[in-house]
Amino acid sequence: MKYGVAVVRNLVDKAFCDEALGEIRRVLDEHRPLNEWTTDKPGVQFHAFYEDMGRANFERNAVLEKIFDQPRLRAAFEKLHGGPGKWDGLRNFTIMVRPYDPNARAALGDIFHEDFGTPPPATLYRGFNAMLLVADTEPFSGNFMYKPGSHIIAQRKLIETPEADGNDPAFRDAVVEGLPTCEFVGQAGDVLFWHHLLYHSGNDSHSEHRLPRVAVVAEVYREKWLTEIDADRTDLSPWERSLAQNGSHKPARDEARIEQRQRARRIANFEAEHGVTVDDKWKHYSDRVE
Repeated sequence: MKYGVAVVRNLVDKAFCDEALGEIRRVLDEHRPLNEWTTDKPGVQFHAFYEDMGRANFERNAVLEKIFDQPRLRAAFEKLHGGPGKWDGLRNFTIMVRPYDPNARAALGDIFHEDFGTPPPATLYRGFNAMLLVADTEPFSGNFMYKPGSHIIAQRKLIETPEADGNDPAFRDAVVEGLPTCEFVGQAGDVLFWHHLLYHSGNDSHSEHRLPRVAVVAEVYREKWLTEIDADRTDLSPWERSLAQNGSHKPARDEARIEQRQRARRIANFEAEHGVTVDDKWKHYSDRVE
């Protein structure tokens, strides 16, 4: 709650990490040793797989989807959402690969962003993200970097200026100024959870042993939008508590509306392009609020 991130070591068994790494190799058609991967081949990769037909990509992968079946990780998802049944188990995830860059240098980056996308970002939302390392990293392996506590400052500023763009340089700089930069270095099976308003980035991959970052990032979102937070409630889930660090809050605008419009547009384009009809479930998924 305080930092906007939580790192849990050895949360996922190595057997699944090895299986996932093998599948990523197949997807990327890249079977060389990891320390031979570079920005030329296979290159920096962000490959999304979505069960949700309302997203921009509609590809599935049965092997990598098993990230959601890993017992301790799934238990963590449910605990952070407040218990079984609070999170609906939708299987959306992305392969993230950042291989060695011979033209880079071993250094932490200095440009950070929040992930919400189309501005303005939501002060509340539907969940959080989780990054599973499927291979070991070392410092400057193209790792996830973050500004601890930035989610609290960003939310406070967005409450004050609800139409602001979270990635506008002036807004961003005011959020991250004076905050330390942390780097997620870990081993296969380690998981980092992060808040949707945490400012983060990936450093250039130029580590001593040329190890890339190879990760699967799960979206741990529920269908219902959170539209109000009561900081005085004693039964808030850990995720809800992370949204109550600036006190009780009810947004003045409909924060779900931007995402709902994007969903309608993507589905209409998909139907027109492929000559199919998308199930109503996906047309109205995430319309629900509480």
